[in-house]
Amino acid sequence: MGEDPKVTVVEQRGRLTVAAISGELDFTSAAEAYVRVTSLLRDHPDLILDLSGVTFCDSTGFNALLRLRRRVMESDGRLALAAPPAQIGRLLTLVGADIAFALYSTTAEAVAGYEGTGIRR
Repeated sequence: MGEDPKVTVVEQRGRLTVAAISGELDFTSAAEAYVRVTSLLRDHPDLILDLSGVTFCDSTGFNALLRLRRRVMESDGRLALAAPPAQIGRLLTLVGADIAFALYSTTAEAVAGYEGTGIRR
């Protein structure tokens, strides 16, 4: 536990940032991941976050995702989560977060949804 999360910007254009996060989202790393991701929102309030590289997510990591959603909404932005690993996808569905988040199987699907304005605010 505690592997530092890595946030990589894949693309930025217009209002949109596509970023990938990898590593663990847990008690020791979720706050740092939140800071790194929210720093991307200043000039690009819409965010697609690729979760395919997340190796572990506990309740603190899940809470960081909820806080991120709130932050994006406060910026009048849109947020989509893409490619969550199976265990994280199950967690999101189990707690009903699949209603709160726009979830996509792949980043490409999320980008297509964004371009077609399928990502809700």
